[in-house]
Amino acid sequence: MDTNKKLGVTFLWHMHQPFYKDPLTDKYMMPWVRLHGIKDYFPMAALVDNFENIRVVFNLVPSLVEQINDYVQNDASDSYLDLTVKKASLLTLEDKVEILNHFFKVNFKQFIEPNHRYAELLIKKGIKPLSGTALKNTVKTFSNRDFLDLQMLFNLSWFHSISVDDDMRLSDLIIKGKDYTEEDKEYVVGKQKEIMSQILPLYRRLQDEGRIEITTTPFYHPILPLICDTSVAKVSLPHSPMPKKFSHPEDAEWHVKEAIKYHTEQFGTPPRGMWPSEGSVSDAMMDILIKNGIDWVATDEDILFNSLSMYDKKYKGKTDFDRRIIYRPYNYKVDSRHITMVFRDKNLSDIISFNYNSWNQDEAAWDLINHCKNIGEAMRRDTDRGLLAVVMDGENAWEYFDDNGRLFFETLYENLDKQELIGSTTVSDFLDLEKPKKSISHIYPGSWINHNFDIWIGQEQDNMSWDYLGWVRKDLVKFTKEAQDDPTANADGIAKAWRELHIAEGSDWNWWYSGKAHSGNDNPFDSLYRTHLKNIYRLLKKPIPDFLKISIA
Repeated sequence: MDTNKKLGVTFLWHMHQPFYKDPLTDKYMMPWVRLHGIKDYFPMAALVDNFENIRVVFNLVPSLVEQINDYVQNDASDSYLDLTVKKASLLTLEDKVEILNHFFKVNFKQFIEPNHRYAELLIKKGIKPLSGTALKNTVKTFSNRDFLDLQMLFNLSWFHSISVDDDMRLSDLIIKGKDYTEEDKEYVVGKQKEIMSQILPLYRRLQDEGRIEITTTPFYHPILPLICDTSVAKVSLPHSPMPKKFSHPEDAEWHVKEAIKYHTEQFGTPPRGMWPSEGSVSDAMMDILIKNGIDWVATDEDILFNSLSMYDKKYKGKTDFDRRIIYRPYNYKVDSRHITMVFRDKNLSDIISFNYNSWNQDEAAWDLINHCKNIGEAMRRDTDRGLLAVVMDGENAWEYFDDNGRLFFETLYENLDKQELIGSTTVSDFLDLEKPKKSISHIYPGSWINHNFDIWIGQEQDNMSWDYLGWVRKDLVKFTKEAQDDPTANADGIAKAWRELHIAEGSDWNWWYSGKAHSGNDNPFDSLYRTHLKNIYRLLKKPIPDFLKISIA
């Protein structure tokens, strides 16, 4: 960071997907790693590569990196890719139903409405969801040409303009708009694989050049405080019913250790920083991070406010805070052990996520720059340099922006460092320059969503999923002990079974319960969650409990 700048601005783009693969069938049930790979993961790094002076942080969750590697190194496929590569003339009735159900899952305003052929196909299918006989009758009205065009238009919608600009044939195919051939489709699928293969090498190069910092998250994206002890949720949700207590800090430590190990293998150096899943923190999980050598951790500003209000005598009971207190790092210290904490500016992070997509993109970028300048000007003259942290999902917001937000980023990255008071920085670069001068000794347990854990626990379906996890884990411990006393036991099966349990500890399954996704057996996340738990029994040749055959949703 430029030592003449008063305020360091760090953008932490959090890149994450849950583990979509069923290891027993070797098939990805959902395509989002591949599709976000070409739309977001590669372009987000490529945008940074175009601006030498910009410095940002990318948080790459190990479960995402693992899946990218699987696509690249093992030629992995997914259900949508299988439907894409199949010749339109060979599609079965079931295939066609699946294509009509899934290949319009793109942003309507950005990709369907402006495209005459795509809009025509949607109108032909009907705007309202169809099922059963009605859907099968609709299938009969679609020709092979219609299905081939739909296969192409869906996949073309996921390419970022950065990739299109660099590939004349890809550009020509988008302009063509209809009447595609099977050879066109082969090219598009090959181009997707090519871009996927470039993602991790690009991040590694930018890191090695000192232009980005790469951080990590506990391996399969668990809510670490709840893995340590679900009863910690009662602090922020005192009146919510809770599941039977789940408390396995040893699992939490596994996710942290394995994340650090895998990150080091992939990027050549251990991560200094961590964005814990959903910004979730507690004293117990902070202790695990300290023991495993993490230098800094980021979370939400409301966690700081609630920590000070609950645990700091100076702020006891206070609800109105001077916002300038979030623009500095804190030393989280317990006895002689410590770790640095950084707190994100929720307002600026959320305005990018939820508001700027409706603005003129150039004006949105300048509005953000001016907000940063105002914060720099508002910092007290006698304070040391401040750190403004913008932390948000790095993949989900951009489909609502024109051209995936390209102009927004280009304006932001081109002009941020030209301002007198502010400059871009990574968190670690800032901390090398400015050590924390304020300390806290306890952290309020919560996430970046409403500073509680309500999304993942306390509602009926969420609590049931925790009970399922606890029951299956108890069985797995028993199976493991039995195997230790049996010289003929399947050691590889035990290891794979524990991996399935750790995958099931991820946060994403509960995210979609309690009305947050499809109901009943139509919830793909519920199905995949129970699949991972069922696989534990399949791997060890044990009977699958009846409760796992019933949808939680």
